Amino acid sequence: MLNHFLTGAPSLSLRRKFYQDNRFVLSIWVLITLIFVIDSWITHRYNNYLIFENTFRNLLHEKSLYAAYPDYHEDANHYGPVFSILIAPFALFHNWVGLLFWNLFNCFLLFKAIQTLPLTQDQKVVIGYITIPCLIESMLNQQFNAGAAALMILSYTLLNKDKGIWAAFCIVLGTFIKLYGIVGLVFFFFAKKKPEFILWLLMWSLVIFLLPMLFASPDYVAHCYIDWKNSLVGKNMVNVLGGGIDISIMGFFRQLLDEPEISNFIFLALGALVFMLPFSRIANFEKGKFQLMILSSVLLFPVLFSTGAEDCTFIISIVGVGIWYVKESNQAMKKVLLPVLLFITCNFPLLLFPAFAKSHPLFLAIISLPYFLVWLRIIYHTTKNRFAYAEETVPEMVTALID
Repeated sequence: MLNHFLTGAPSLSLRRKFYQDNRFVLSIWVLITLIFVIDSWITHRYNNYLIFENTFRNLLHEKSLYAAYPDYHEDANHYGPVFSILIAPFALFHNWVGLLFWNLFNCFLLFKAIQTLPLTQDQKVVIGYITIPCLIESMLNQQFNAGAAALMILSYTLLNKDKGIWAAFCIVLGTFIKLYGIVGLVFFFFAKKKPEFILWLLMWSLVIFLLPMLFASPDYVAHCYIDWKNSLVGKNMVNVLGGGIDISIMGFFRQLLDEPEISNFIFLALGALVFMLPFSRIANFEKGKFQLMILSSVLLFPVLFSTGAEDCTFIISIVGVGIWYVKESNQAMKKVLLPVLLFITCNFPLLLFPAFAKSHPLFLAIISLPYFLVWLRIIYHTTKNRFAYAEETVPEMVTALID
Protein backbone atom coordinates (compact mmCIF):
# COMPACT_ATOMS: atom_id res chain seq x y z
CA MET A 1 0.00 0.00 0.00
CA LEU A 2 2.83 2.40 0.83
CA ASN A 3 4.44 1.67 -2.51
CA HIS A 4 1.17 2.49 -4.24
CA PHE A 5 1.08 5.78 -2.37
CA LEU A 6 4.64 6.74 -3.26
CA THR A 7 4.15 5.84 -6.91
CA GLY A 8 0.92 7.78 -7.13
CA ALA A 9 -1.30 4.88 -8.18
CA PRO A 10 -4.80 5.97 -9.28
CA SER A 11 -6.45 3.86 -6.56
CA LEU A 12 -4.65 5.92 -3.95
CA SER A 13 -6.09 9.22 -5.17
CA LEU A 14 -9.52 7.99 -4.12
CA ARG A 15 -8.27 7.58 -0.56
CA ARG A 16 -6.50 10.91 -0.27
CA LYS A 17 -8.00 13.19 2.33
CA PHE A 18 -9.37 16.53 1.16
CA TYR A 19 -6.92 18.36 3.41
CA GLN A 20 -4.00 16.73 1.57
CA ASP A 21 -4.85 18.59 -1.62
CA ASN A 22 -3.15 21.83 -2.62
CA ARG A 23 -6.47 23.17 -3.85
CA PHE A 24 -7.85 22.91 -0.33
CA VAL A 25 -4.80 24.77 1.02
CA LEU A 26 -5.32 27.49 -1.58
CA SER A 27 -8.97 27.79 -0.60
CA ILE A 28 -7.90 28.36 3.03
CA TRP A 29 -5.42 31.00 1.92
CA VAL A 30 -8.03 32.81 -0.15
CA LEU A 31 -10.58 32.58 2.68
CA ILE A 32 -8.08 34.10 5.11
CA THR A 33 -7.37 36.88 2.62
CA LEU A 34 -11.05 37.66 2.12
CA ILE A 35 -11.79 37.59 5.86
CA PHE A 36 -9.19 40.21 6.61
CA VAL A 37 -10.09 42.35 3.62
CA ILE A 38 -13.70 42.39 4.84
CA ASP A 39 -12.46 43.15 8.36
CA SER A 40 -10.50 46.11 6.98
CA TRP A 41 -13.57 47.36 5.14
CA ILE A 42 -15.72 47.15 8.27
CA THR A 43 -13.18 48.70 10.63
CA HIS A 44 -11.71 51.13 8.06
CA ARG A 45 -8.35 49.66 8.99
CA TYR A 46 -6.29 49.87 5.82
CA ASN A 47 -3.67 52.46 6.66
CA ASN A 48 -0.81 50.50 5.09
CA TYR A 49 -2.64 50.17 1.80
CA LEU A 50 -3.30 53.93 1.82
CA ILE A 51 0.44 54.52 2.24
CA PHE A 52 1.14 52.27 -0.74
CA GLU A 53 -1.47 53.59 -3.16
CA ASN A 54 -0.52 57.17 -2.31
CA THR A 55 3.01 56.56 -3.64
CA PHE A 56 1.73 56.34 -7.21
CA ARG A 57 -0.13 59.64 -6.88
CA ASN A 58 2.97 61.23 -5.35
CA LEU A 59 5.11 59.93 -8.19
CA LEU A 60 2.82 61.47 -10.79
CA HIS A 61 2.85 64.83 -9.00
CA GLU A 62 6.56 64.55 -8.16
CA LYS A 63 5.96 64.86 -4.43
CA SER A 64 8.12 63.10 -1.85
CA LEU A 65 7.53 59.36 -1.69
CA TYR A 66 8.77 59.25 1.90
CA ALA A 67 7.25 62.30 3.60
CA ALA A 68 4.42 62.04 6.11
CA TYR A 69 0.94 62.75 4.76
CA PRO A 70 -1.27 62.87 7.87
CA ASP A 71 -4.30 63.93 5.83
CA TYR A 72 -4.15 60.60 3.97
CA HIS A 73 -2.52 58.10 6.32
CA GLU A 74 -0.34 57.52 9.36
CA ASP A 75 3.35 56.61 9.17
CA ALA A 76 5.29 56.83 5.89
CA ASN A 77 6.44 54.74 2.95
CA HIS A 78 9.72 52.79 3.16
CA TYR A 79 9.66 50.90 -0.15
CA GLY A 80 11.82 51.76 -3.14
CA PRO A 81 10.67 54.17 -5.88
CA VAL A 82 9.78 51.36 -8.31
CA PHE A 83 7.15 50.15 -5.83
CA SER A 84 5.02 53.12 -6.87
CA ILE A 85 4.81 51.51 -10.34
CA LEU A 86 3.92 48.09 -8.93
CA ILE A 87 1.06 49.51 -6.89
CA ALA A 88 -0.25 51.63 -9.78
CA PRO A 89 -2.82 49.12 -11.18
CA PHE A 90 -4.38 48.78 -7.73
CA ALA A 91 -4.30 52.52 -7.00
CA LEU A 92 -6.50 53.14 -10.05
CA PHE A 93 -9.44 51.50 -8.28
CA HIS A 94 -11.46 52.78 -5.35
CA ASN A 95 -9.54 51.97 -2.16
CA TRP A 96 -11.80 49.14 -1.02
CA VAL A 97 -11.55 47.44 -4.42
CA GLY A 98 -7.83 48.12 -4.71
CA LEU A 99 -7.22 46.63 -1.27
CA LEU A 100 -9.09 43.46 -2.24
CA PHE A 101 -7.06 42.95 -5.41
CA TRP A 102 -3.82 43.90 -3.64
CA ASN A 103 -4.17 41.28 -0.92
CA LEU A 104 -5.33 38.63 -3.40
CA PHE A 105 -2.35 39.46 -5.62
CA ASN A 106 0.08 38.86 -2.76
CA CYS A 107 -1.74 35.71 -1.68
CA PHE A 108 -1.75 34.12 -5.15
CA LEU A 109 1.81 35.22 -5.96
CA LEU A 110 3.27 33.54 -2.89
CA PHE A 111 1.16 30.41 -3.34
CA LYS A 112 2.23 30.12 -6.97
CA ALA A 113 5.88 30.64 -6.02
CA ILE A 114 5.70 27.77 -3.52
CA GLN A 115 4.28 25.55 -6.26
CA THR A 116 7.42 26.13 -8.34
CA LEU A 117 9.68 24.62 -5.67
CA PRO A 118 11.36 21.33 -6.67
CA LEU A 119 9.44 19.44 -3.99
CA THR A 120 6.63 16.91 -4.09
CA GLN A 121 3.06 18.16 -4.07
CA ASP A 122 2.71 16.60 -0.64
CA GLN A 123 5.58 18.65 0.75
CA LYS A 124 4.11 21.82 -0.74
CA VAL A 125 0.85 21.07 1.09
CA VAL A 126 2.74 20.92 4.37
CA ILE A 127 4.50 24.23 3.65
CA GLY A 128 1.11 25.75 2.85
CA TYR A 129 -0.22 24.78 6.28
CA ILE A 130 2.90 25.92 8.12
CA THR A 131 2.65 29.33 6.46
CA ILE A 132 -0.93 30.06 7.60
CA PRO A 133 -0.21 31.89 10.92
CA CYS A 134 2.12 34.34 9.19
CA LEU A 135 -0.24 34.66 6.22
CA ILE A 136 -2.86 35.92 8.67
CA GLU A 137 -0.47 38.59 9.95
CA SER A 138 0.49 39.57 6.41
CA MET A 139 -3.08 39.89 5.15
CA LEU A 140 -4.11 41.75 8.30
CA ASN A 141 -1.40 44.34 7.66
CA GLN A 142 -1.82 44.55 3.85
CA GLN A 143 1.95 44.39 3.42
CA PHE A 144 4.00 43.37 0.38
CA ASN A 145 6.00 40.84 2.41
CA ALA A 146 4.22 37.85 0.85
CA GLY A 147 5.13 39.23 -2.57
CA ALA A 148 8.71 39.82 -1.44
CA ALA A 149 8.94 36.18 -0.32
CA ALA A 150 7.55 35.06 -3.68
CA LEU A 151 10.20 37.02 -5.58
CA MET A 152 12.95 35.46 -3.47
CA ILE A 153 11.61 31.97 -4.12
CA LEU A 154 11.15 32.61 -7.83
CA SER A 155 14.67 33.99 -8.14
CA TYR A 156 15.87 30.50 -7.20
CA THR A 157 13.29 28.32 -8.94
CA LEU A 158 13.55 30.20 -12.24
CA LEU A 159 17.33 29.92 -12.14
CA ASN A 160 16.95 26.24 -11.33
CA LYS A 161 14.92 25.93 -14.55
CA ASP A 162 17.69 27.70 -16.50
CA LYS A 163 15.64 30.89 -16.89
CA GLY A 164 18.39 33.21 -15.75
CA ILE A 165 16.90 36.32 -17.33
CA TRP A 166 13.73 36.07 -15.21
CA ALA A 167 15.58 34.93 -12.09
CA ALA A 168 17.73 38.06 -12.39
CA PHE A 169 14.56 40.14 -12.84
CA CYS A 170 13.09 38.76 -9.58
CA ILE A 171 16.30 39.44 -7.65
CA VAL A 172 16.63 43.00 -8.93
CA LEU A 173 12.94 43.86 -8.57
CA GLY A 174 12.84 42.45 -5.04
CA THR A 175 15.96 44.44 -4.12
CA PHE A 176 14.68 47.71 -5.60
CA ILE A 177 11.41 47.35 -3.69
CA LYS A 178 12.63 45.94 -0.38
CA LEU A 179 16.35 45.45 0.19
CA TYR A 180 15.82 41.91 1.49
CA GLY A 181 15.85 40.69 -2.10
CA ILE A 182 19.57 41.39 -2.47
CA VAL A 183 20.34 38.21 -0.52
CA GLY A 184 19.16 36.29 -3.58
CA LEU A 185 22.44 37.21 -5.27
CA VAL A 186 23.96 34.15 -3.62
CA PHE A 187 22.04 32.05 -6.15
CA PHE A 188 24.72 33.23 -8.58
CA PHE A 189 26.77 30.28 -7.33
CA PHE A 190 24.11 27.95 -8.75
CA ALA A 191 23.90 29.62 -12.17
CA LYS A 192 25.01 27.44 -15.08
CA LYS A 193 25.82 30.47 -17.25
CA LYS A 194 27.40 32.87 -14.80
CA PRO A 195 28.67 35.60 -17.21
CA GLU A 196 25.25 35.73 -18.85
CA PHE A 197 23.54 35.90 -15.46
CA ILE A 198 25.69 38.87 -14.48
CA LEU A 199 24.68 40.65 -17.67
CA TRP A 200 20.99 40.02 -16.92
CA LEU A 201 21.45 41.43 -13.41
CA LEU A 202 23.08 44.57 -14.79
CA MET A 203 20.45 44.99 -17.49
CA TRP A 204 17.52 44.65 -15.10
CA SER A 205 19.17 46.97 -12.58
CA LEU A 206 19.35 49.68 -15.22
CA VAL A 207 15.80 49.06 -16.47
CA ILE A 208 14.21 49.05 -13.02
CA PHE A 209 16.25 52.06 -11.87
CA LEU A 210 15.00 54.05 -14.87
CA LEU A 211 11.42 52.72 -14.92
CA PRO A 212 9.90 55.42 -12.64
CA MET A 213 11.29 58.00 -15.08
CA LEU A 214 8.49 57.06 -17.47
CA PHE A 215 6.17 58.90 -15.08
CA ALA A 216 8.42 61.57 -13.54
CA SER A 217 11.55 63.59 -14.28
CA PRO A 218 15.01 61.99 -13.97
CA ASP A 219 16.10 64.52 -11.33
CA TYR A 220 13.06 63.78 -9.20
CA VAL A 221 13.52 60.00 -9.44
CA ALA A 222 17.25 60.22 -8.67
CA HIS A 223 16.43 62.24 -5.57
CA CYS A 224 13.82 59.65 -4.58
CA TYR A 225 16.57 57.04 -4.25
CA ILE A 226 18.47 59.35 -1.90
CA ASP A 227 15.29 59.92 0.11
CA TRP A 228 14.72 56.16 0.23
CA LYS A 229 18.17 55.59 1.71
CA ASN A 230 17.57 58.32 4.29
CA SER A 231 14.17 56.87 5.23
CA LEU A 232 15.70 53.44 5.87
CA VAL A 233 18.53 54.90 7.94
CA GLY A 234 16.04 56.91 9.97
CA LYS A 235 13.78 53.94 10.55
CA ASN A 236 16.75 51.86 11.69
CA MET A 237 17.79 54.52 14.21
CA VAL A 238 14.27 54.72 15.63
CA ASN A 239 14.07 50.93 16.02
CA VAL A 240 17.49 50.60 17.64
CA LEU A 241 17.64 53.69 19.83
CA GLY A 242 14.03 53.77 20.97
CA GLY A 243 10.63 54.77 19.75
CA GLY A 244 10.24 51.56 17.80
CA ILE A 245 10.23 47.83 18.54
CA ASP A 246 13.13 45.79 17.18
CA ILE A 247 11.99 42.17 16.96
CA SER A 248 14.96 40.97 14.91
CA ILE A 249 17.40 38.54 16.48
CA MET A 250 19.60 41.58 17.08
CA GLY A 251 16.82 43.21 19.07
CA PHE A 252 16.25 39.98 20.99
CA PHE A 253 19.87 39.78 22.15
CA ARG A 254 19.98 43.49 22.98
CA GLN A 255 16.93 43.05 25.19
CA LEU A 256 18.15 39.77 26.68
CA LEU A 257 21.56 41.23 27.57
CA ASP A 258 20.09 44.64 28.42
CA GLU A 259 22.71 46.22 26.16
CA PRO A 260 20.85 48.51 23.75
CA GLU A 261 24.09 50.08 22.55
CA ILE A 262 25.47 46.96 20.85
CA SER A 263 26.19 47.96 17.26
CA ASN A 264 24.29 46.50 14.34
CA PHE A 265 27.63 46.06 12.61
CA ILE A 266 28.75 43.40 15.09
CA PHE A 267 25.59 41.36 14.57
CA LEU A 268 25.61 41.82 10.80
CA ALA A 269 29.29 40.93 10.45
CA LEU A 270 28.88 37.74 12.49
CA GLY A 271 25.59 36.90 10.77
CA ALA A 272 27.03 37.39 7.29
CA LEU A 273 30.04 35.22 8.17
CA VAL A 274 27.80 32.40 9.40
CA PHE A 275 25.48 32.84 6.42
CA MET A 276 28.37 32.32 4.00
CA LEU A 277 29.85 29.25 5.75
CA PRO A 278 27.94 26.70 3.61
CA PHE A 279 29.42 28.20 0.44
CA SER A 280 32.76 26.70 1.38
CA ARG A 281 31.22 23.38 0.23
CA ILE A 282 31.73 24.04 -3.48
CA ALA A 283 31.21 20.37 -4.36
CA ASN A 284 27.61 20.64 -3.10
CA PHE A 285 26.55 23.55 -5.33
CA GLU A 286 24.84 21.26 -7.84
CA LYS A 287 23.00 19.19 -5.23
CA GLY A 288 19.30 19.95 -5.11
CA LYS A 289 18.93 19.45 -1.36
CA PHE A 290 21.86 21.77 -0.67
CA GLN A 291 20.31 24.44 -2.89
CA LEU A 292 16.95 24.15 -1.13
CA MET A 293 18.58 24.60 2.25
CA ILE A 294 20.39 27.68 0.95
CA LEU A 295 17.02 29.01 -0.25
CA SER A 296 15.65 28.37 3.23
CA SER A 297 18.59 30.28 4.72
CA VAL A 298 18.04 33.13 2.24
CA LEU A 299 14.42 33.45 3.37
CA LEU A 300 15.39 33.48 7.05
CA PHE A 301 18.55 35.58 7.14
CA PRO A 302 17.37 39.07 6.02
CA VAL A 303 14.40 39.08 8.39
CA LEU A 304 16.42 37.87 11.36
CA PHE A 305 19.05 40.55 10.80
CA SER A 306 16.81 43.50 9.98
CA THR A 307 15.86 46.07 12.58
CA GLY A 308 12.87 46.90 10.39
CA ALA A 309 11.38 43.42 10.79
CA GLU A 310 7.79 43.31 12.02
CA ASP A 311 5.57 40.39 12.98
CA CYS A 312 4.02 40.51 9.50
CA THR A 313 7.50 40.31 7.93
CA PHE A 314 7.95 36.73 9.10
CA ILE A 315 5.75 35.53 6.24
CA ILE A 316 9.08 35.55 4.36
CA SER A 317 10.89 33.42 6.90
CA ILE A 318 8.06 30.99 7.59
CA VAL A 319 8.36 29.60 4.05
CA GLY A 320 12.04 28.95 4.77
CA VAL A 321 10.98 27.13 7.91
CA GLY A 322 8.56 25.04 5.85
CA ILE A 323 11.30 24.04 3.40
CA TRP A 324 13.53 23.06 6.32
CA TYR A 325 10.71 21.09 7.95
CA VAL A 326 9.92 18.87 4.95
CA LYS A 327 13.63 18.04 4.57
CA GLU A 328 14.62 17.69 8.23
CA SER A 329 15.37 14.10 9.28
CA ASN A 330 15.52 14.64 13.04
CA GLN A 331 11.96 13.84 14.15
CA ALA A 332 12.47 14.96 17.73
CA MET A 333 13.65 18.38 16.61
CA LYS A 334 10.73 18.74 14.22
CA LYS A 335 8.21 17.81 16.92
CA VAL A 336 9.65 20.31 19.38
CA LEU A 337 10.93 23.23 17.34
CA LEU A 338 8.07 23.70 14.87
CA PRO A 339 5.22 23.82 17.45
CA VAL A 340 7.21 26.26 19.57
CA LEU A 341 7.88 28.41 16.51
CA LEU A 342 4.24 28.44 15.40
CA PHE A 343 3.04 29.19 18.94
CA ILE A 344 5.40 32.15 19.29
CA THR A 345 4.63 33.31 15.75
CA CYS A 346 1.00 33.77 16.77
CA ASN A 347 2.30 36.48 19.12
CA PHE A 348 0.07 35.57 22.05
CA PRO A 349 1.83 37.97 24.47
CA LEU A 350 0.83 40.90 22.27
CA LEU A 351 -2.68 39.58 21.62
CA LEU A 352 -3.50 38.66 25.22
CA PHE A 353 -1.47 41.20 27.19
CA PRO A 354 -0.75 44.11 24.80
CA ALA A 355 0.16 46.69 27.45
CA PHE A 356 2.51 44.31 29.27
CA ALA A 357 4.11 43.07 26.05
CA LYS A 358 4.76 46.57 24.70
CA SER A 359 6.35 47.62 27.99
CA HIS A 360 8.57 44.50 27.96
CA PRO A 361 10.09 44.37 24.45
CA LEU A 362 11.80 41.04 25.14
CA PHE A 363 8.38 39.34 25.00
CA LEU A 364 7.95 40.73 21.48
CA ALA A 365 11.50 40.19 20.26
CA ILE A 366 11.39 36.52 21.30
CA ILE A 367 9.42 35.86 18.11
CA SER A 368 12.74 35.76 16.24
CA LEU A 369 14.41 33.17 18.52
CA PRO A 370 12.88 29.94 17.12
CA TYR A 371 13.48 31.18 13.57
CA PHE A 372 17.10 31.80 14.56
CA LEU A 373 17.41 28.26 15.90
CA VAL A 374 16.02 26.84 12.65
CA TRP A 375 18.50 28.97 10.71
CA LEU A 376 21.42 27.70 12.81
CA ARG A 377 20.23 24.14 12.22
CA ILE A 378 20.24 24.77 8.46
CA ILE A 379 23.72 26.28 8.58
CA TYR A 380 24.97 23.30 10.58
CA HIS A 381 23.64 20.78 8.07
CA THR A 382 24.82 22.59 4.97
CA THR A 383 28.25 23.26 6.43
CA LYS A 384 28.71 19.73 7.77
CA ASN A 385 27.63 18.27 4.42
CA ARG A 386 24.72 16.31 5.89
CA PHE A 387 21.92 15.68 3.46
CA ALA A 388 20.27 12.55 4.85
CA TYR A 389 16.86 14.22 4.86
CA ALA A 390 14.08 11.68 5.14
CA GLU A 391 11.26 11.88 2.62
CA GLU A 392 8.11 11.40 4.65
CA THR A 393 4.77 10.35 3.31
CA VAL A 394 2.04 12.92 3.09
CA PRO A 395 -0.52 11.30 5.39
CA GLU A 396 2.07 11.10 8.19
CA MET A 397 3.26 14.67 7.69
CA VAL A 398 -0.08 16.36 7.25
CA THR A 399 -1.85 14.36 9.93
CA ALA A 400 0.92 15.11 12.41
CA LEU A 401 0.71 18.76 11.49
CA ILE A 402 -3.01 19.30 11.86
CA ASP A 403 -3.84 16.69 14.49
